[in-house]
Amino acid sequence: MKVCVCDGLERLIGSERLVGLPIIDLPPSAFHGPFIGDLLAQMLRQRSLILRQLPSAFTAAWLALCASQTVAEQPPSGLRATAQTTPIEALRASDGLIEEGDSAGLPDAPQSAIAFPVNRQAEVRANSESNPLVSVPVEALDVEPDNDLTTHAAEVPIAVDASDANGPLKLADVIASVYHAYPEVASSKLEYQIANGQLKSAYGWYDTKVKGYTLNEPTGYYENYRHGIGVARQTWWGGYLSAGYRIGRGEFQPWYKERETDKAGELKASWQQALLQGRAIDPQRVEVFQASVSRKAAAPQVQQIIIETSRDAALAYWKWVAEGTVLKAQRELLELAQKRNEQFVVGVRAGKFPEIDLILNQQLLAERQAKVLEVRRKYQAAAFKLSLFLRDEMGKPMMPEDTWLPEEFPVTEVPARPDFESSVMASIERRPEFQLLRLKRQQLQYDYQLACNQTLPQVDLIAEASQDMGADASSKDDKDEFLVILGLQGELPIQRRKARGKIQQTTAKMAQLDQKIRLQTDKVVTDLRTGFASLELYAQVVEQSDLSLRAAFDTLDRYRFAFTKGKVDLLYLNLIETKAYETEIKLIQAQQQWFSALAELQATMGLDPLAQATTVDAMPPSDHPGPGNLPVPEQDDEPAEDASGTNRTSSDAEQNRSAKPQAGETLSGEKQPSERRLNQAAE
Repeated sequence: MKVCVCDGLERLIGSERLVGLPIIDLPPSAFHGPFIGDLLAQMLRQRSLILRQLPSAFTAAWLALCASQTVAEQPPSGLRATAQTTPIEALRASDGLIEEGDSAGLPDAPQSAIAFPVNRQAEVRANSESNPLVSVPVEALDVEPDNDLTTHAAEVPIAVDASDANGPLKLADVIASVYHAYPEVASSKLEYQIANGQLKSAYGWYDTKVKGYTLNEPTGYYENYRHGIGVARQTWWGGYLSAGYRIGRGEFQPWYKERETDKAGELKASWQQALLQGRAIDPQRVEVFQASVSRKAAAPQVQQIIIETSRDAALAYWKWVAEGTVLKAQRELLELAQKRNEQFVVGVRAGKFPEIDLILNQQLLAERQAKVLEVRRKYQAAAFKLSLFLRDEMGKPMMPEDTWLPEEFPVTEVPARPDFESSVMASIERRPEFQLLRLKRQQLQYDYQLACNQTLPQVDLIAEASQDMGADASSKDDKDEFLVILGLQGELPIQRRKARGKIQQTTAKMAQLDQKIRLQTDKVVTDLRTGFASLELYAQVVEQSDLSLRAAFDTLDRYRFAFTKGKVDLLYLNLIETKAYETEIKLIQAQQQWFSALAELQATMGLDPLAQATTVDAMPPSDHPGPGNLPVPEQDDEPAEDASGTNRTSSDAEQNRSAKPQAGETLSGEKQPSERRLNQAAE
């Protein structure tokens, strides 16, 4: 049995390698919560997936959320049991999104409409969840099972050492910050409280009411006093119950004799029950049902905001990485001109170079400085945008430091395309937009049922029972000891335009929602096709850009050697250098586009952002050349006389070019072969 990380930590797959990483071969008994928790904890220790400046409590909670997705235990009350609990569900439960007893007595929507994305068919999981386009297995780790899952979150070092504190910023760090402190996510979590308040308010129609009155006529010909108290409430099936006690004393008008009671008062109970209109459904129950659906919709709303915000955060992260890497490349190009300018100054003072060469190099130096400033502005703008998603313990935007910039992108490969139909089915099942549309349609269905019910006649059954107590109020003794009243009352609007208009309105709205669901399905299909094609094409662009970069620096090395021999002037060499570094920037941008397309595809498929970010961070670094890792051509075999300068020609051009400064170094300070020859010739 094999395990990998994708949309959760536990996954069954059949291939031996996905995107170039090994898969852990485990026995079936190893698939339990404590082992997976230890696996994640060990991985976090080794790869430093811990926010450097976020609060310790959140970091521990985040680790527990990540690890909890494989614990097969009873979910919180109100949450439907699934095969595994994702970090999104754990986040809802931890933030009070699930409360016990809130849904008691309420009708449940169809499970297909409220199912969380991880609860899907087994065949869909087997075909789509092992998708190598969006899933990468973790590296093999030598760990031992533990009995306490929460122990691992506490054991993971929260405060990293000084060497790790300035390490690269991981994508999972940014996504975890979004889960924790992004305002839009925090705002979406409040939707549950809003919906819960609406549900509680709707239940107010069925509150038991205490009623009382005292009416007195102390002056006039008919002096009387009336008092009463009782309770009443509306029943769930369209009825109304009331019971109470009243007493009436004094002289009453002959036409108001029913207000008079015997000396000890009267006990009375009444019941009114709808028989047709209002029996199966009524406006009060519709309000309760719709509020219950709104509360169920709060979870997909939170999930939708997390997916969309995490996608934007991932795009901002890769933009920041790309702009920072481009800035490194531009600075390397600037350093070449600066070093060359220093040697030109020495050569001009010694009379070995014409002053025009120095002026031309200074012009090139100024142009490259301006380009560095321009790229620096773009890098700062990307850092500012990333700070919206990366926040400190107070929830304030936190600027990423330059030392947090990764050295290189993770590896990119052309993935094998999975079964498209299964991917579409799984995406539709996971995407919260479809859940929200189905729940909205369920709310409209309640309105439609109410409108149909209101076309029926209103016929109510009325039953009353009363008992007078005490001595007779008058000598006539006209108060019965026990009185029962039974009857019917009803009404029916002839045109029934209100009900029929409501039916027409709700029918049209449901048809609108059906079209929205259809359009959303088409968008998912289109986005999946675009995402799969983009990953394949951008991977090919990366490979071709890599080949182009290696060829460009091979050409540049040859032209630098020709420059030392006086066969190429400075202006032409600058064009070749600029072209080579432009090719390097294209490779950087191609890698950014690949990972941006990956983030878009993961959002389209509705995968868990935090699990996907952890997966991406576990990928090995790319072996493509870049700043500090530029291709170094093989050293040419040259006569020692040329390198030492003993057999140089006497022409002015040869002498000038042999005294030119070095053209550049790698980021580590190691000179390329042509630069070594140039320095030897200059000596």
